[in-house]
Order: sequence, then structure tokens, then C-alpha cells
Amino acid sequence: MLLMIAKSAEVSQHPTNALKVLTERLSGQYHAVVNPLLLRQAELFGIPESRLTSSTRDKFRQAAYMPDDNVIAAEMYAKGSILIAIRLIEATSSRPRRGADGKMARQEVTYRAISVAYAGPAIDDRVISEFESHVKDLWDADLVEIKAASRKLEEIEQVSQGGRAECPTEQDILCANILSDRSTRVLAVAIKSSSGLLLSDAPKQIPQKERGRLDEVVKSLADAGVVAAEIVVICSKTSAQVNRVPSIEVLASLDEHGIRCSCGRKLSEERTEEALSVTDYGRVMLDGSRWLSVLVLHHLMDLGVPIGSIRMEQEYAGEEIDCIADVYGRLVLFELKDKQFNLGNAYSFGAKVGIFRPDYPVIITTEKVGSDAREHFARSMQRGRRSPRYLSGDGDAAESMQFIEGITNLRPGLEDLLTSLAIEAFAPITQSALNFATGSPAAILAAWSGRNL
Repeated sequence: MLLMIAKSAEVSQHPTNALKVLTERLSGQYHAVVNPLLLRQAELFGIPESRLTSSTRDKFRQAAYMPDDNVIAAEMYAKGSILIAIRLIEATSSRPRRGADGKMARQEVTYRAISVAYAGPAIDDRVISEFESHVKDLWDADLVEIKAASRKLEEIEQVSQGGRAECPTEQDILCANILSDRSTRVLAVAIKSSSGLLLSDAPKQIPQKERGRLDEVVKSLADAGVVAAEIVVICSKTSAQVNRVPSIEVLASLDEHGIRCSCGRKLSEERTEEALSVTDYGRVMLDGSRWLSVLVLHHLMDLGVPIGSIRMEQEYAGEEIDCIADVYGRLVLFELKDKQFNLGNAYSFGAKVGIFRPDYPVIITTEKVGSDAREHFARSMQRGRRSPRYLSGDGDAAESMQFIEGITNLRPGLEDLLTSLAIEAFAPITQSALNFATGSPAAILAAWSGRNL
């Protein structure tokens, strides 16, 4: 698992040898990467390190990494499992300004900033706080997390029906985890469909190998607030269910009020059985498999995706969106299914992919993605490759299509997805920093020839 946090701050000036000073101030637990690599090259070439560290970049610089002309210096540190990349940015632009005489004239404006990114399997807030305290001492600036919203997500939100995702409650999370068990979910659906199920009939609703844990399943559903127990009164003559009461004690009070069975007998004298009925809350969690939406939302938030970057159960142009999220600047469209994902579902999801153009379409199913659906996406990918003019067409989306099959694979699948996106986001920052880990070829050759640049 890889998480990433990016922060930045605008500054007035960059102190002289700022990164060298920062490295000296940091504890020995921070291991610099960029400058030591540069010094090692100077040592191997047998030239003064100042000839590499003080030389300007030139057109002969190696092209293995994409250059960023606005980055004037960079360093990377490793502390434990966390990588920290810091880049100093300086950009000068010319803007038209109106002078005191009223005439327009161009004026140069210099923008300076610090960019810091953290990446690791887990990011310790204490490490961030310690590192940023040194940054503040040097630049007198507070780093702010970059949370640029996806333009696509904003456009969808403007024209779709439905609000932003809300944090699930503890009860929602408990209920979702309980219903993620297949046997438990099957029993809950059976209770909901029957408008009340006799406890004696409950074993018939779950697989035979799971019947030994029936009491555990029923208790978990009751604890989650999905079902409630009640007493069913059964007429001894007709065997029909004539009444339902919350408990046996209620029958005695009904007798006192003269309420009887249709056959004339007292209700307390009739046969009674315990039954299970679905609660209003349970019905909400089961309808539309809302429990699965809650589970996905909970995992995304737990893996570092801000709640403000997630949209749940949106409707756009007649199409329902189960979940769509902005993850590290990439738009991810999720399709959730509590059943086998078949060809019909593939056509429907393919239409959504064509409308929303996500960077990553993801199918999450509690069962499997059918072979016919997989073949459909494979054909879409081949069509996209044969039509290069449509660079953001269905074929490209099909190529980045990801499947997460089975509840046991939900968390690992989301971790893999977010790790890929974090790597994709952190890689350009790493490239930009490592650009300073190699001496300029012109500087190396000039030092070798004994000539100053």
C-alpha cells in the first residue's frame, strides 16, 4: 500500500543553500538521496564537486527524466518507510501593468514556492510535523495540502442530482460489515422478502454448511439493527398467523382487554412462535445494496481519500452513478453489484464510461465478472486501439478497467488501485527531484577538459 500527501507554500525568497542547510538541520534519521548521488558522481569522475553542484543546467542534460524548468533545486529524504520530496520553484513572468503616467508597460513578476510531497505505506503525522517545522524555520511559511478538485468531478456535480457523500455512522459501518457475509445477507434478504420469517424456517434460507452458525447470524443481524424479533400468534384451528406482538408479556394484556383469536380462544392459549422481521433501517441498508456503498465509502476514506472528493449515488442524464471519486487528481468511476456482473451490466456500464470518461473505471461485484462481460470489454479495448483518433474513447477506458471480485478482495483491491494512483501521482515529483541527482554532461566534460563553463 502506498499513500501520498502533497503540500505547497508560496514564499518571498529562497535562502542561500536552502536545501543544504535543511539537510544539516534534520536529524540523522533523515537520509538525503539527491545530493549524495551527485557527490558520488563527482568522486567517480575525479572532479571537484563544486563543478557539478554550482553549474547551471544546460541543453545537454540527460533526458531520462522530464525536466521542469521552474524547479531550481530539489532533494529527497528517506525516513523509515516514508519518502519526502522537496522542490524549490521559481518562475518569472512578464505581465502588463499600468504605470503612474497611465501608460501600459510590461513588468516582470517572480513567483517562488516550496513543493513537498510525502509517500509511504503509512504516513506518520509526527514525521510531517517535524519536517515542516524545519521548513517553517527556514522559509517562514506554512505548507498547505494541495486539494485541487477534478474538473470532471465538478462538472458532473453541477449537472447531476444528488449531494456529496456523507460520512457513514458507526452503525452503518457495523451493518455493512455484517451484511458483507454472504449467508447473513441471504438470510436478511429472505426476511425482508417474506415480510417476516418464522425462526423455525430460517435454517432453510442459508446453505446447509452454514446452518450451524444460525444463532450467530441472527444475533449479528439483530445487533446491527437490521432485524427485530417478534412473537407470531398461530390459530390452532386454521394454522393461520393471526397476530404479531413484540413479546409474550403483551399477550396477557391483550387477554385482559378481551382481544381473542378469530376462532374465539384467548391469544395466550394459541400456539406462538418466534419470528424475525426486517426493521426500517434494515430495509434502507438492503434496498439497492446500500450496505455495499457504505462499505466502499468507508474503505476509500480509511485509505486516505477525502470525503469531499467522493460522490455517491448520483444521477446524471438518466444514468445512475454508484460512486465516483477524485483520487490524486484522477477520476475513478465505480460500479457496484451485489450479484454476478453480466453482459447486460457491461453494456450499461460501458455507456456510463462513454459519458463520464473516467481515468479508471472499476467494477466491484460480490460475485464474479462474467466471461461474456470480460469479452465485451476486451473487444472495446481492441476497437480503441484501432481508432487512435479517439484518444479518450471507450477503448482506453476498457484498457484501464479494473475488476474487484468478491467481498474478501474488496479491501486488497482498493489498496492496489490507490497504490497505482499514488505511484502515478508521485512519480513525476520523483522524476523532477532526481533530475538534480545527475551532473550536467556539459559541466562534467568541461571539468574534465579543465575549462570553466
